[in-house]
Amino acid sequence: MSDAGGGAKPSIMRLRAGFLVLLALLMVSGMAGRWTATLFSLGLGWAALIGLVVAVLIGAVLSRLSAAAYVGVAAMVCAVLMYTVFDFARGPVDWSDGLAGGVALLLGLLLAAAFWDFWRLTHEVRAWAYKHE
Repeated sequence: MSDAGGGAKPSIMRLRAGFLVLLALLMVSGMAGRWTATLFSLGLGWAALIGLVVAVLIGAVLSRLSAAAYVGVAAMVCAVLMYTVFDFARGPVDWSDGLAGGVALLLGLLLAAAFWDFWRLTHEVRAWAYKHE
């Protein structure tokens, strides 16, 4: 399909690097749900429900941040990831500084690309939703 300008309409269902953010969101919400359910001696169903609520809240907060706040959050998350990967690779795994730094940098860049793509995806979803009101 094309619009009046001759360009193709962006599809809401295309594959994206933002799936990395979805994977990170699932991991974080799963851990939060499991931890909270364990803390209060709740079952697996409660853990799943708590994880779902956490995922929705995180997604809602990230999609409503200003550009500067979003970049700040993304930079902090990427920095923490890179430090954690480097520290783990140097400590328990005992890799060299160069290899540990390279892996940490690669994973940090992948996560940064995923954050950038998630930002674009949220704007495209909003534009698509407003267009179909």
